[in-house]
Amino acid sequence: MTKVNQKIWAVVLAALMLVSVVAGFSFSMNATKASAATSHVETTLDVQKAKDGKWYAFNTKTKKIATSYTGVAKNKYGWWRVVKGKVDFNATGVYSNSYGSWWVENGKVNFDKYDTVTSGGKKYVVRGGKAVLEKNYKYQTYNCNDLIVRQGGDKVWYAFYGDNVAYDYTGIARNVWGWWRIVNGRVDFDANGIFKNDNGTFYVRNGQVDFTFSGVVPYEGKTYVVALGEARLKVDVENPITVNSYSTKYDSKKLKVKKASDGQWYAYNGNKIASDYTGVASNEKGWWRIENGKVNFTAYGFYPNEYGLWWVHDGQVDFGFTGVAADALGVAYYVLSGKVDFDKFGVVDFDGRMWTIEGGIATKLG
Repeated sequence: MTKVNQKIWAVVLAALMLVSVVAGFSFSMNATKASAATSHVETTLDVQKAKDGKWYAFNTKTKKIATSYTGVAKNKYGWWRVVKGKVDFNATGVYSNSYGSWWVENGKVNFDKYDTVTSGGKKYVVRGGKAVLEKNYKYQTYNCNDLIVRQGGDKVWYAFYGDNVAYDYTGIARNVWGWWRIVNGRVDFDANGIFKNDNGTFYVRNGQVDFTFSGVVPYEGKTYVVALGEARLKVDVENPITVNSYSTKYDSKKLKVKKASDGQWYAYNGNKIASDYTGVASNEKGWWRIENGKVNFTAYGFYPNEYGLWWVHDGQVDFGFTGVAADALGVAYYVLSGKVDFDKFGVVDFDGRMWTIEGGIATKLG
């Protein structure tokens, strides 16, 4: 054999050895996968009715009751809680097998269960019957504005994200008929109280945000002031119609709101902060709620100065607002371009509701 032929055969032999090694490795991997796929003891069990009329988990090979097995086994009717080989039809709670943990009702896994449950003193999140300890569950987050409330095929009302129920969402979501309290993806028509979403905090009555309501609401140990459905903690809301709600020492139009060296915004009288002024003062960017000389950027509601009563959002007079709004005591006013119009009389339609206006005070009709 020539040296050239020897080299050729050496290359061929090496290639054959490599193929053999790869094939062996592939077989080994496949065997491992096959072993893993058949490692679940439940694959060898089948729940059947015995001659005594009771149901057991039988070993499919030996045809005997698997008396050593406790877990969850299946048949064509479902998955069942099994204790020492016998189906426990009284079992309700979270039980496990080699595939995971499951929510069982009356002995059978409920694959339609989507909820938060407590079993054995532990809290679980159940999705499609499968249970995960809440501390280990990763909730999906949603923006309420991306959800739509509609009826599912089971006639239950849900918050949907696209075509899927947002089971991980609890808050407030909307549809064309209103805004609704959502708990674990479902509309809670029995909800009454104060609840939040990404847009704010709202008063809910019988599951729906009541945009007609104004008043004071105690809820879960706190007191809220509600103005046309939107709620604020009472401690964060000032009743604007009081003797001390604005100062008369200054002409507010002669004050100037500016940013100081400390990064805060104040009302200045000349070059000096008007620390004894409370009211509404302005700069080139708008009119602002001032308290003891400082801008209160969290102010929300009606606040006066010597020129009128002003509708304020986030510390600034909302000159773009015309309509009906309520103060901290639930008194509703007619607002024209950010200012209460005490000269207004008649009937107005605002936000789909009719109001009678007498001297700027609004009363809902009906």
